[in-house]
Amino acid sequence: MSFVEADRGWADWLVWQLQDAGVRAIAEPPLAPAAGEDAAPALAAATGHAEHVLVVLSDDYLAAVGSAADTLDDAAAGRLVAVRVADCRRPGRFSRVVSFDLFGLERPVAREWLRRQLAVLRTEPAAEASAPPAATPPPAAVPPAAVPAVAAVVPAQAAEDGVEVLAELAGFPSPVRAVEFPASGGLLVTGAQDGKVRLFDLAKPARPTTMVEIEYGARYSQEWVRDLATSADGTRLAVVGDAMRVAVWDLADPAAPELVFSEVGHKHYIRAVALSPDASIMATGGQDKAVALWNTRRSGRQSVLALLTDHRKGVQSVAFSPDGRRLASGGDDKTVILWDVADPEHPTRTASIAAHRDTVHAVRFVTPTLLATAGADRTARLWDITSPAHPEPVAELTGHRKAVTALAVSADATRVATGAADSTVALWDITTPGRPNRLAALSSGYGAVNDLAFSRDGALLAAACAGKTTVLWSIGARLASTTS
Repeated sequence: MSFVEADRGWADWLVWQLQDAGVRAIAEPPLAPAAGEDAAPALAAATGHAEHVLVVLSDDYLAAVGSAADTLDDAAAGRLVAVRVADCRRPGRFSRVVSFDLFGLERPVAREWLRRQLAVLRTEPAAEASAPPAATPPPAAVPPAAVPAVAAVVPAQAAEDGVEVLAELAGFPSPVRAVEFPASGGLLVTGAQDGKVRLFDLAKPARPTTMVEIEYGARYSQEWVRDLATSADGTRLAVVGDAMRVAVWDLADPAAPELVFSEVGHKHYIRAVALSPDASIMATGGQDKAVALWNTRRSGRQSVLALLTDHRKGVQSVAFSPDGRRLASGGDDKTVILWDVADPEHPTRTASIAAHRDTVHAVRFVTPTLLATAGADRTARLWDITSPAHPEPVAELTGHRKAVTALAVSADATRVATGAADSTVALWDITTPGRPNRLAALSSGYGAVNDLAFSRDGALLAAACAGKTTVLWSIGARLASTTS
């Protein structure tokens, strides 16, 4: 590790974190040059015997080291990793090596980002200085571009329970975290751990094609997309994740999405987002235990309408009722909280439900008075919330062998899909909520199911999978056979 005395606190913290992660890390005195000393020999020696040399980059470091890194050959410079601990420039070689930022973050967030970067470095050989990707610019600076990065492949699975696998979107460089069908139709949207949102053209549902990629994150390989939400008319797309930033895009022209709202408001990762039917109000839930309500037609501090801090642990999911007057939130504290948000600047808590025996992974309104929840206790549940202050259990949806991690509700409120960490998806008829009927049991085939979505007409079901794939099923025939 190369650092200067002014950054010793950061260097000591980094060494401790690296060692705690099982990495042998040292910061020898020769790698902490005093002002005026030539750091080039020490850097060259370090790159000769270390797999990577972490440079604790700050204005103080640049003042002390000068252009020492520019004297390294390509092989040696390719072993440098610049860890910015201050908002400083990255001159010369430092503009072309792998780098990431830790400044401005709370320590728990900085710790996890550091460990993610370690995972990237461990799976990739040291590269030449010119090879690593440049820092990704924020979406406000660079418009989306059409990049055919993910392709539909011939389904590897046969039909199950009368449900046909239409397409498997493979080639994602990282697990897929979220999926949405905008109500305007003809479009599928995914969000992945590589920090990108991808829009697919469904003119031919069996052969979706990549239309556009939107960059959400700004740091290298660290700012996951955690959740997506669309407005009732399909013209707005909300994106949240590890950048601790909320963004809303106008999809009036899906081939050229326009960023219309971008704000920062949480102190930790944002794990959940929901839009009111007209997209004027947005709810977000974070690892900081908070639920925030936003006015998407304002900007800056004026955009935050309310901050709800009743959860005792991180928030995993938020959802608006179809009429936009209620909000449900669920999280790691095993509870679901119901809110009256008819006046979003003065929301009131109406009930707290001990919904599951473990983390609540998902909440979805079926109707204004019927709520679905999914938990790590391997169950999904339906709740009657006709009386907001006294929710009543209606039914349990069981059969998954691991945590139920995803929920989707059809637009006509007659079907629910549940997805789980065991790679399975179940399709349920809830026409009679007290007697749910399982219509189909499916296997995603690509690891844990992180998210599910129905198309507006209910004919398609999509699953965002941890195995770097999105699976698309045709369920129209199966649903028709149950209603005929």
